[in-house]
Amino acid sequence: RRGLVAVVSTQSPASSGINAEYGSFKLFSTLQINPLLSMMGTRKKFLVVFAHAFEEFRLPELLTVCELYDIQITHEEYTNDHPFLVISLPRDQDIPTILNRCVMIQFIMEIWETCESRDGLRSAPFEGVTPLPGTFNILLHSFGRKVPMQEKIDLIEEIDNLPLTGEVDCTNPDHTLYICENYKPKAGDPYQVYFGPLVGRSNRAVIDKFSVKKRLYIGRTTMDAQLSFLMSNLAM
Repeated sequence: RRGLVAVVSTQSPASSGINAEYGSFKLFSTLQINPLLSMMGTRKKFLVVFAHAFEEFRLPELLTVCELYDIQITHEEYTNDHPFLVISLPRDQDIPTILNRCVMIQFIMEIWETCESRDGLRSAPFEGVTPLPGTFNILLHSFGRKVPMQEKIDLIEEIDNLPLTGEVDCTNPDHTLYICENYKPKAGDPYQVYFGPLVGRSNRAVIDKFSVKKRLYIGRTTMDAQLSFLMSNLAM
């Protein structure tokens, strides 16, 4: 069945190689950017999914990078209790710049639907959404609760009216879509549910590339790679 095939995949969408060099700060990994980025209009809402680390500095890093590149970002109310931030941008083409620089971001997705429960997602009308052509894949990302595999499969298969016209491809899909769920402590049901296509993944692979564990020599001033990149961005 379509949902079963989609949920078990862990592959990311086809990537376009984007290398960027910012002064003395060079990122060596390649971004993974969904081709649908060029199809998007302006001032759509996007969901930023942060890494769960250095919580107090995640939003400041994003805002600092946007200020550095003169990106006019707006965002909704945000707390450090969860990794989800809703933003809007005047130009969708600014997203690769953000993803290439921010090390505290995991990925960014366009928001097709926002609900307060899974029932809302199951019956979502997806009004104003243009159906995506090409193959696709659906993944679930949760915070605050580990969702069992069978529960993921059941949820995806229960979503009606998906604006997708192609077939499922678990190996190299044209589009990867995410269900992002936010849970309160010890809660069985999410209080925030987001759904939409993945726009791109960040360059967090650079953290592993420069990991302290891979260095031949460690001195007194040697610092954790993730913290080093974060401090560099905040200092701009």
